[in-house]
This record gives sequence, C-alpha cells and structure tokens, in this order.
Amino acid sequence: MIESSEKKWVYIAVIGLLASMAFSWRIAVSRPLLDPDLGRRDGRGLIAEISLRPSFSFGLKNFLADIVWLEAVQVSGSMKMSKGDYNRLYELVNVVANFDPRFEIPYLMGGLLLGDSPDHSREALQVLNRGKASHPSDWRFPFYIGYTYYFSLGDTPAAGESMMEAARLPGSASYLAGLTSRLLTEAREPEAALSFLETIFQQESDPARRAVLERRIREVTVERDLQALESAVESYREKTGAVPRELSDLVRAGILSGIPKEPNGGRYLMEPGGKVRSDRVSQRLRVFQHK
Repeated sequence: MIESSEKKWVYIAVIGLLASMAFSWRIAVSRPLLDPDLGRRDGRGLIAEISLRPSFSFGLKNFLADIVWLEAVQVSGSMKMSKGDYNRLYELVNVVANFDPRFEIPYLMGGLLLGDSPDHSREALQVLNRGKASHPSDWRFPFYIGYTYYFSLGDTPAAGESMMEAARLPGSASYLAGLTSRLLTEAREPEAALSFLETIFQQESDPARRAVLERRIREVTVERDLQALESAVESYREKTGAVPRELSDLVRAGILSGIPKEPNGGRYLMEPGGKVRSDRVSQRLRVFQHK
C-alpha cells in the first residue's frame, strides 16, 4: 500500500514538472528573445535571461541555441542591415554562445558580419575573441580577428600579430604565412588586399562566409578604381591645367585606355573639384585612405 502511494506521488511530481516546462516554453516562445528597445544594452527577453543561467533550460540548451541562431540568420539575411539589425545580431550571437559555447559557426559568421559595420567592429572582435577562447586550437579565429583589425579598423600591426598567430596553429592553411607577410609589407594597398581576399575566397567553402568575402572584394575593387581614376584626374590637371568635365575626357586625352567597370553594376561619376565616386557605394573604405 505504501509502495503504491509513493508511485502515485512520483507520477504527480513528474506530471507537474512536465506541465511547468510546457507552460514555461509557451511563455518563452511568445516573448521576444531580446527587448525591442535595441538602444538599451540591458534590455533582454526571457530566453536571453535563461541563457545566462543555462541550468534553467531543463536540458534544452542545444535546442534553444539552434532556435536563437535561426533568428540570427533571419536578422542577418537583409541586404541592407540597419544599426538595430547589427545590435540585435550581436545580442543573439551572444545568447547562442551562452547556451552552446562550442557552436563555432555563430562566432565566425557573427564576427564577419558585425565587422562589415563601421559602428560594430569592436563587437565583431568581442565575438571572435569569445570564439577563440572556446576553440583555442582553431586557426580561423585569430585569422578572422586579424581580418577585422585590417579591413574594419585599419590596425595593421594588430592584424599582423593575429594572422601570424593563426599561421602558427596546427592545420592552418599553407598559404597563410606568405600571404600575411605580403599583405603587411604592402599595407594600405588595395591591390595587395584584393590578392589577399581572392585567395581566402577561393579557399573558403562555407557559402555564407563566401558571400561576405565576395561583398568585401567588390568594396575593395571600388576603392582601387577610385584611387586610379583620381590619379588619372590629377595627371589630366597637370597636363591641361583644368579638371576634366567627365571621366571619358581621360580616355580621349590618352591618360586611360578605358573607364573601369563598377563591380556593383553601377557607374563611376565625376564630381566638382576632381573627386570621383561610385553611384552604388555611399562610403569609401577608410582603411585605404593614406594619412
């Protein structure tokens, strides 16, 4: 009789626990992962709070990490991410890492995408360094940290230190040491950067990371072309004493054999005073602006 009573109470406890988990899950999925006020760094949703105490996830840590990562993928899928999108991506990637520190893809993708935003370069480094701490033998983390230092912050010494660290790790790409040396020798040169990027692009197998690298190749190509066109404008000015009215004047004067093709499908345009711009790119890459 006593044994039967004990079994009954065990069943009741199990049913109560399952009901509690179901109720908590309904609340979790009905509330935002993060507070919609993305300007506040302390605004968090229920799942983000649970991620700070993974023991409260009732053994669902990996499942919750996947759910949050799917939302991060949706946020980063926009062709034109806003500041709020980048803020949200940063928070989501950190929530994923709280649940599953060994899940390496969010660190790599989050770091690369955040590095595309001039306002989020430091957050990119934080994400990549967190990944590096969880995966100390993976050469990709110091490599992409160096990539971020170079292309997002223009910090060549820090870039070189991180990339050489990557080159020393077991399993790193064989081309890395020589390529890094060339890049740093020709620092702030778009041609060297393009060679560097194209080599990485050919070696990268992940489609999402290839897309990020391809976009950066187009950005560097635009900067290279703008520098070449402005140099040609200066040659025209020295030759004629005036600024050309349009870029085709550079071809007619024999200074250029042709106007380069804008890689984003746009056009290069002449501006008053001799500056040249792309009609598809609003900001030039600061890393290649010589001081």
